[in-house]
Amino acid sequence: MNFLNNMNLLPKNFIVANIVEILKEDPDNGVDKLYEMSGTFITDPQIKGVIDQIKMYYDTHPAIKRYVKNMMYNTNKTCLNHFLQNVAVKELWEGISTREEMSKKYSVAIPNALVLDLGMTCPLSGRGCTCRPQPGNVMPVSEVHRLVGEARDLGVHIVVLTGGDPFLEERLFSVYEAYDDVEFIVLTTGLAVTSVVAQRIAKLGNVLPLVILEGTQALDSTTQQTVLRSLDIMKTNGILFGILTPVTPKNVAQVTTDEFILPLIRKGSRLNGYVISLRQTEAPWSHEALKDLEEHISFIRQTRPYVTVLLETDQMTKRCAVGSLAFHYGFDGQDQVLVFPRVTTTQTVNQPLIQVLRLMR
Repeated sequence: MNFLNNMNLLPKNFIVANIVEILKEDPDNGVDKLYEMSGTFITDPQIKGVIDQIKMYYDTHPAIKRYVKNMMYNTNKTCLNHFLQNVAVKELWEGISTREEMSKKYSVAIPNALVLDLGMTCPLSGRGCTCRPQPGNVMPVSEVHRLVGEARDLGVHIVVLTGGDPFLEERLFSVYEAYDDVEFIVLTTGLAVTSVVAQRIAKLGNVLPLVILEGTQALDSTTQQTVLRSLDIMKTNGILFGILTPVTPKNVAQVTTDEFILPLIRKGSRLNGYVISLRQTEAPWSHEALKDLEEHISFIRQTRPYVTVLLETDQMTKRCAVGSLAFHYGFDGQDQVLVFPRVTTTQTVNQPLIQVLRLMR
């Protein structure tokens, strides 16, 4: 049986697994093979038009070709499969209808993703980070289990973990294991990513670390080298990971240069999220500075084999984004924004997640 000729009869996770298999078997020609095969089973002219546009974009942007081939060659199959299953299938393909249904049922907008502020310890406290965990604000692992489960039931399959360094809490791996149909984006210093931790992440496949890095001069040299070694460890294990860069008008010139970006690409980073806070009072953003940042990000997207996105947070503590996140992207020439609300343990005490979301309106 040719699974591509029987797509309507097969589960979506099986389809995605086979697509990953094709791409991994022949990274140089996998996209072209899938495009040729798509002509045999896709008859809807609108869908065919979208696929044609994607293929044309792929063919006319060498940086995108290099990015895709590099990812196919160097990413662990388990990580790649989980990412596509959880983001493409669960979040986008199936999740949209579930979130629409739940939004109508509960009369509240269900977000595409959720930010859980764990309020945990940061290993950089006193070394470039001013975050100080408060014992009463630390989210118990049992609470994380509950919230992730309720989020999944609402159609949310992307959960961002922030607040301290989640990789310092070994018990959180039980959450990742329990919800393998959720993609966990973990904001981390990188200092806790040892070979043992990396091997567990690679085996799970549904954890995508974002290492916070805001410039080569932001940390002392010893700490900086430890953080960079964590990237090497993740690359060796084929982990899909990226960088989260807090940006201010003071460091924007440095963190958008090739001197900053290219070493990260060589170390295996697949994406860079530039996060800004428009509420900061120290070195506030001007209209001109924001426009300059957007132009830099656009240039990187078009010329480097690197996914680059602009994020906005309503709360930044020194180098940590600990507030809600807004994802800026362009569609049909228009700027679009997706807001990922932040949930803390003080909001969720004796409260179901749907009620917390309702109170955020």
